Amino acid sequence: MVAAGTILFGDPAKVRGNPLVGVAVCSIFIAIGAGIVGATIFGTRKLKQQAARQQAAPDSPWLWREDWAIGRAQSRNRNTTIGLWMAAVFWNAISSAAAVVALPPLLRSSDLKALFPLAFCLIGAILLVVAIRASIRRERFGDTYFEFAALPSVPGNRLRGAIHLRFNTTAARGIDLRLSCVRQVVTHSGDGNTTNQILLWQDMQNVPGDSVRVGPTGEACVAVDFAIPRDALETNQVSSNDQVLWILHAEAEVPGVNYSDDFEVPVFRATGATAPFSDPGSASFANFTSGGQFGSRSTGAATAPAFESDASDVAAPDNPTVVVSTGPNGGTEFYFPAFRNPARVLMLLLFTMVWTGVVYFLHRSTAPWFFPTVFGLFDLLLIYASIQSVLGTIRIEVGSGKIAVRKTLLGVGRTEEIPYAEIAQILVVTGSYQGTRVKDAYYSIRLLTKAGKKLTLVDAVYDRREARWVVAQMEKLAGLKLDTHVAVEAPFVAYAGYGQPPQRGQAQPVPPAALQRGRRAAGWFGTLLFAGWIAYILFRFATLPHPTPHPSSVSRSSPGPITFPHVSYPPLSEGDEQHLLRLPAQAQAEELLERAMQHDPRALDLFEQNIVVWQGDIKLSAHMKQLEQRSQFSTDLRVRRANADLNLAMDGWAKNGQSAELMIERAQGQPRSRAQYVYFMGMLAGRGVAYDRIYPALVNYAKNDPDPGVRQWAVEGMRFLGTDEALDQLFESFTGDASANVRERAGCNLSDCGIFTRAQRMRMVPKFIALAGDSNTSPQMRRWSFLALQEITDENLPANAPAWSAWYTQHGSEKMIQFEAQNSWQVRGDE
Repeated sequence: MVAAGTILFGDPAKVRGNPLVGVAVCSIFIAIGAGIVGATIFGTRKLKQQAARQQAAPDSPWLWREDWAIGRAQSRNRNTTIGLWMAAVFWNAISSAAAVVALPPLLRSSDLKALFPLAFCLIGAILLVVAIRASIRRERFGDTYFEFAALPSVPGNRLRGAIHLRFNTTAARGIDLRLSCVRQVVTHSGDGNTTNQILLWQDMQNVPGDSVRVGPTGEACVAVDFAIPRDALETNQVSSNDQVLWILHAEAEVPGVNYSDDFEVPVFRATGATAPFSDPGSASFANFTSGGQFGSRSTGAATAPAFESDASDVAAPDNPTVVVSTGPNGGTEFYFPAFRNPARVLMLLLFTMVWTGVVYFLHRSTAPWFFPTVFGLFDLLLIYASIQSVLGTIRIEVGSGKIAVRKTLLGVGRTEEIPYAEIAQILVVTGSYQGTRVKDAYYSIRLLTKAGKKLTLVDAVYDRREARWVVAQMEKLAGLKLDTHVAVEAPFVAYAGYGQPPQRGQAQPVPPAALQRGRRAAGWFGTLLFAGWIAYILFRFATLPHPTPHPSSVSRSSPGPITFPHVSYPPLSEGDEQHLLRLPAQAQAEELLERAMQHDPRALDLFEQNIVVWQGDIKLSAHMKQLEQRSQFSTDLRVRRANADLNLAMDGWAKNGQSAELMIERAQGQPRSRAQYVYFMGMLAGRGVAYDRIYPALVNYAKNDPDPGVRQWAVEGMRFLGTDEALDQLFESFTGDASANVRERAGCNLSDCGIFTRAQRMRMVPKFIALAGDSNTSPQMRRWSFLALQEITDENLPANAPAWSAWYTQHGSEKMIQFEAQNSWQVRGDE
């Protein structure tokens, strides 16, 4: 406002350029500021209302949203239309102002740089058209909403209800409904955020157009009936960075602007005290039919396919991109032609053209060579991907006891053959995608061999049903077990620090204080490295105009990451010992621990003797952090015990009864820090301090604490105990805990981690074999059981319970004798 006032009422001689353009630009920012103020006031009021609803129904999250509380889900497109208009107005205001200033001189000089403001104006025009279409759609179909027959929908039951809309038109192909479970993860990179969608589960059906009930005023009801899997994840919107959403999508091709809507629906496991609302007698839902009766395109069934497996067959899609015929060798051939996804290929080509233009202008500009080089290398990848999308073909022939895959580009390629006997599984795989529409997800068909090899048969299939149908046909032709579920792989989301999808009652585990300090140190180191790189870039820019190098004693290269190579030491001698005693405590501890990991008994004894003296003087430096991580997985149990001593000393705990009493007291009185204390309690008891008092407390926390994070760290603490009863308790947690994280860590500690001897672990083999052979064991638990059996016994047998049972009958006693004969400290490990 001050700037606009200065332009309007200041000295005209001091105003450069067109004052109206300046006022227009100022008005844009004034509008943005007013919008922020208004949004703050409105948002604060909404947050207070939501907090009041949460306080009134703390155990009923389906009542926390205003529309859900009255049995409805409002259309998500209502807010989308407003957002599109805001984006279109903002973009066009900025681009128009920039074009008025920049275009005239560029056009007069015929400068190609005029294409940039024109491109921005073109994007603004496209946004304006999209906003207009969204407004027409909203006006045509009215204020749509989905009305629930029961609130909430419960896994194992059905989602029933009706979509209410204005529908005074015809839909020759009916209304397509799609229920999806989506995980929405926001990853942070620098100052920006990226929203990644992960499609976890989906079911589809079609409602014939003649079954839509239309009232005299044009108001219509579209019946919805989906089965929800028993192992479905709950809706979770507690954290804006990691959410689980259930989205009901409806669309129909009609004359004019097509109908399209999205609704967020609540899926929760209702507790006994909060039974779901149900009104089966309501007139709105009296004439429902099951999902399986809507038509031939429906996949609704009495029992929905589970998240982890799906043995149901899949009907052929209406318009598949794959061509199925008889192959040259008499088998069934699946041919994926070139240019099979025209819309997406054209978008890729357009993006590649724009990127190539950017590379060209960078090359012609005075930018440092680094930028056009890096952008150019990425441009080569885009060009290759474009050529592959336009001209690449894939032929997969199934028959004659093998699957033959031939991928060609311009007729050139090679064929790979996989016999049926070597195939373990064929499955559909999807990953994370960026965008707001579920249809943006794409799928791959992957073959897994029994030897563990992964082969991607075909990529970039954008029809979920088509991908599942192709897999079903291949599995039937190859005589494999029918499984058409879609596996989820999102390595980037996992790399960003996100574990399993969030659910009620499953808090993220709290790392011990030593690990927290290490993460802070890594954060500071990364910040300094980034600052050094930015300083280097600024320095390069500052020196560009000079014809000769600018004199400076400062290094012009950015600092590289600090690495600590493994140092091989000879056996510790008296001279080495005298030299070590003259070093600082930190250096003594680091060198002795590295020598101990090389199985030097004298170094290990010195480390154990001095750990008490070093308490308070040794810290988790970058080098010590690396050594601490390596020593956890040593092949020497004595080194693993030294790892426990190291962590206790770095955290300031003495190995005595007073420390044990203090840990027990703090674990009981400080619930937020309990995970840290139970972890260190296990270390202390494992070193022979107050075992009789600590072990019952650890068992109690591992079995009964409501926080899965505490239970997990209690299980982690038990790996330091080294007793048979601790092993038995770990197996109980492995088989009985409700949290998958707790079960996974218990399984790892049973099979490989911690300070149990190999003979102790061998005693658990019959239990794992029985668990793997139990028909009620879940697939995940069965996989973990076979992995534990391989790690305990060093045997590479197939994932088959009878095979393991036969091996144990014949060789179990031999293996136990072998483990008992070797040194008790010798275990399986990395070094």
